[in-house]
Amino acid sequence: MGNEPSQETDDRNASSTTNDVEKADINLGKKMASKRHHPAVKAAASAGKFGDQGPLYALSSGILIVGVGSRDRRLTDCGLAMLAAIAVADLGKRLAKSLVRRTRPHVLLDQGHYDADTGGSEEKEKQSFPSGHTACTLAAARALSRHFPEASAPAGAATVVIGLSRIAEGKHWPLDVAAGAAIGLVAEGLSALVYEQCRR
Repeated sequence: MGNEPSQETDDRNASSTTNDVEKADINLGKKMASKRHHPAVKAAASAGKFGDQGPLYALSSGILIVGVGSRDRRLTDCGLAMLAAIAVADLGKRLAKSLVRRTRPHVLLDQGHYDADTGGSEEKEKQSFPSGHTACTLAAARALSRHFPEASAPAGAATVVIGLSRIAEGKHWPLDVAAGAAIGLVAEGLSALVYEQCRR
C-alpha cells in the first residue's frame, strides 16, 4: 500500500470536526470522485476546463466583437451582458475564497488530509469553496439565454456537465459546486439589472 492513506484514515481526518451536512457532502464527493483517474472522467474534466474564466471571457469577447463588427445589436448586447455577468461572478467567487478555506477532494483522497475553516488560503489546494468554474459558467449561460432563449437548453446542459466534472475530477465538493451555482445566478441577475438600468 505504500504511503497511500487508508479509507479509515480518510474518514477520521474528514469527520473529526465536521457537522452532519459537511460529512454528507464529503461522503458524496468521495464517491463521485472515486473514479477520477478513469479515462472518461479525465476526458470530461478536460472539456470542463472551458468553464474557466479565461475561455469564458474569450468567448464573450468574441461574441461582442462579432456583434459590433456586424452591427448586430442583439449579439453586441449579449457579449456585453456575458462579460459583465462573468466579471461579477468572478469577483464573487474570489471574495468567497478569501473568506473560506477548504481542502480540495483530491487532497483528502490522495493524502488523507482535510481542513475547512474561515480566513481563506493562498494555497490552491485549500481553495475548494466555491467552484469558480460553475459560478462563471452559469453566469455566462444565463446571460446568453437571456438574449438567445433558443440557447437555453445547450447552455444549461453545458453548465451541469462542467459542474459535475469538477466533482468527478476531485477538484470540488458538491456543496462547492452548489455555492458556485448560487453565486453565478446572483451575479447574472445583478449584472443584468445594472445593465438594463444603464441602457435606459
